[in-house]
Amino acid sequence: MQNNKVVAYVMTKNEESIIGQCIDALKWTDEIVIADTGSTDKTIEIAKEKGCRVIHVDFKGFGPTRNEIINQIDADWIVCFDADEICTEGLANEIQEVLKNPQADAYLANRLTYLLGKPIYHSGWYPDYRHAVLFRKNRYRYTDRTVHESYICDGRVEKFNEVFAHFSVRSLDQLMKKEEQYARLGADNLKESKATVMNALSHSAWAFIRHFIVRKGFLDGWRGFIIAASNAHSSLFKYMMAIEKKQGLKGKIASVPKSYK
Repeated sequence: MQNNKVVAYVMTKNEESIIGQCIDALKWTDEIVIADTGSTDKTIEIAKEKGCRVIHVDFKGFGPTRNEIINQIDADWIVCFDADEICTEGLANEIQEVLKNPQADAYLANRLTYLLGKPIYHSGWYPDYRHAVLFRKNRYRYTDRTVHESYICDGRVEKFNEVFAHFSVRSLDQLMKKEEQYARLGADNLKESKATVMNALSHSAWAFIRHFIVRKGFLDGWRGFIIAASNAHSSLFKYMMAIEKKQGLKGKIASVPKSYK
């Protein structure tokens, strides 16, 4: 292993509209690895044109997939951003300065998410210290959760001062697709005993209240309302999909009576 080598990895799938900007913001690293989980657009083509190493990984949930990616990276230090995240110049400079004399094994950075072109400062979206943007490979792993994965660090964790941009939702169509993805992954993680209609209704209602009222989503205007409604909808369908699976309802066709009269 090359000492002090810094490799950035980006997990992607069909991100042709933004992957170029993400890559350009990481050119200060020694190597950029694009870990693609099945793109059918020009994501891979753009990445290769920009000199990135492209690897193909099967998506098995966020946590397990990320661990598989870092297993394929040969470096002391790993930088992690998703395809819809842009490392600012300020954060890049801070990371490079820290690498001259690192005092921790993992570093978090605050993520500012945009919804339809506008930054969201409430609704539970900010501040957002998700998982590390910089970490020692041999001291850091992701949890095995398929969605909303966290991390395990065998060492010290610190936070950067700079913030980076997250263009998670660039269209309502994209938001609805994320809702479905998270609902399905969440349903797979849900214990069978919790898959009840009452839980579906109560968790959905609480999701809206939590994001719009408790986390002050109303200060984000109509975007805050959309965020709250989206979380409520995703929560509802997470439980209903678990019920569907528990009761074997998917694809079930009822017997048709001779007459409905």
